[in-house]
Amino acid sequence: MKLFLVLALALLGAVSARQLPEGAPEQEVPAEQAEEEPGEPEPPCPTESESFRVIVPGQGGCFSRFVVVNNCQTFSSAQNVCVRCYRGRLASIHGSVINQHLSRMARARTNRSQVWIGGITSGRNWCLRSHWVDHSSWNYSNWARGNPCRTGQTCVAMCPAGGQWRSVGCGASMPFICEY
Repeated sequence: MKLFLVLALALLGAVSARQLPEGAPEQEVPAEQAEEEPGEPEPPCPTESESFRVIVPGQGGCFSRFVVVNNCQTFSSAQNVCVRCYRGRLASIHGSVINQHLSRMARARTNRSQVWIGGITSGRNWCLRSHWVDHSSWNYSNWARGNPCRTGQTCVAMCPAGGQWRSVGCGASMPFICEY
C-alpha cells in the first residue's frame, strides 16, 4: 500500500510540475516546430552560465527581451527550449537596429559562426516563401550573398560576425537566440 501511495504522489508531482502557473498565458506553438524527433529526449533548460539575457530598445519606445543560448541544438530543439524554458520562441527580426544588437550580443557570447533565429524558408521552382515561427510579418531580411536557398525547406541562421543571414539545414546543431 505504501509503495502505491508513493508512486501516486510521485506521478502527481510530475504532472503538476508541468502545468503553467496560475494566470500565466498559454502559448500556441506552431505544430511544425513543436514536434521533436521520436525518442529524442527534451533538452534541459540552459543554466545561467550557458545563456545571456538582454533587453533591446525597439520601435516606439517598446523593448524586446532576448536570450542568447550557447548550447548547440537543432532548430526544432532550440524552438522547444525557447517555448519550454523562456515561454518565448526563436527570435524574429524586423529591423536593422535589432539585427545589429543581436549579432553583437551573439558575437560576444558564442564562439560559433552561426546562431539560429526564428525564420524558415521554403523554395520550389524558384519561388521562395519565408516566415517567422511566431507568424509575424516578414518585413525585413539581411541575407548573405547567395542566400536564401531557393529549393527545399531550410531554417535561418545569423552570422554573428556581420549579422547576415544564411539558409541552413534545420538539423544542424548550433547556439540560438530566443525572444520572450
